[in-house]
Amino acid sequence: MKIPLTAILILAMILSNGCLKEDELTITFNGYTPLNINDGWQVSNPGAESVDSLALVSIYKDLYTHDQSWTVKSMLVFRNGKIIAEGYLKDENDRFRYNAIWSCTKQVTAIAIGIALQEGYINSVDDPIDIYLHEELAGHQDKKDITIEQLLTMRSGIYFDNDKETDIYRKHVAKSSVEYVLGRDLTWDPGTHFQYNDGAPQLVSAIIQNSTGMTLEEYTDLKLFSKIGLKEYDWKSYSDGITLGAFGLMMPPRELAKVAQCVCDSGRWNNQQIIPKEWIDQMLALHVTDVIDNNEIGFGYYWWLNKSKGFVFMWGHGGQYAITYPEKGLVIVITALEQLSGDFTFPLNDIISIADRIQNISN
Repeated sequence: MKIPLTAILILAMILSNGCLKEDELTITFNGYTPLNINDGWQVSNPGAESVDSLALVSIYKDLYTHDQSWTVKSMLVFRNGKIIAEGYLKDENDRFRYNAIWSCTKQVTAIAIGIALQEGYINSVDDPIDIYLHEELAGHQDKKDITIEQLLTMRSGIYFDNDKETDIYRKHVAKSSVEYVLGRDLTWDPGTHFQYNDGAPQLVSAIIQNSTGMTLEEYTDLKLFSKIGLKEYDWKSYSDGITLGAFGLMMPPRELAKVAQCVCDSGRWNNQQIIPKEWIDQMLALHVTDVIDNNEIGFGYYWWLNKSKGFVFMWGHGGQYAITYPEKGLVIVITALEQLSGDFTFPLNDIISIADRIQNISN
């Protein structure tokens, strides 16, 4: 994957200047009124949806002048299923451009397996993966009793170091992506240790493909995307034909918001139940605690959550977020330069602070 020229220029400036001025990389804030681009979103305004419009202006201005706003590409706000604000900090055309959402792909994968469960392709999340990956496990019998739930909670016990192993996917080094994951060491007893990784979702993608006869992309498009009007996307697959379950999805920010909005509305879209309500509850339940030392963030089935503050969210590398407050019917999408990491990304604490400020002004 090529690194965008923008990111290369940013890093060059850091090395040469030692610091960056916000106004060099962020356009001037000139309002947040959303456009009607006929993408399925109904356009409204903050006041009509009981959001303090003046306070929202202040929040946007703070974002545009934040020390690390140079990493941010967009922030969009949705209330009651309508878009009420959008701001693009670099280029207004980012409204239409496909953005790599990275690990937000995992949250989509979790939705897909829940639908497959309801349709009877999968019996239970307590099933051992050997039922669905029997041939692939022939040479890896130590992993045959790992359950689907252990994959969904990142507690399979398989050691998969994203910093080293994920590059195997990008370079297509291994013949089989599934065999590669299964070939990693079983370092912990399944169900006993949380390790966030890109390997487990690839096994989930293979389980969906083996059980439904469709790739994860095909199944998700048929059962989710087409039903919520999500048309603008690209989803990469490994060279073995298995859709990448951990990352690989690209879409404009308003399309990402459709996934978050459907989850926010308990799986409903246009008065139709698209994602089973029972799965929404199960997926967003707190399954793993203390996953990061940050704001009581917990983990459900690939979804991140903070039950005490009432939000759940999608989270991707570089600063891609879709944060939902289901009790308030509120969705906030933030996208950023896709190739940045570590100290170059907008701090999670600050993202949560911005989202919390928005929900506090939503009555």
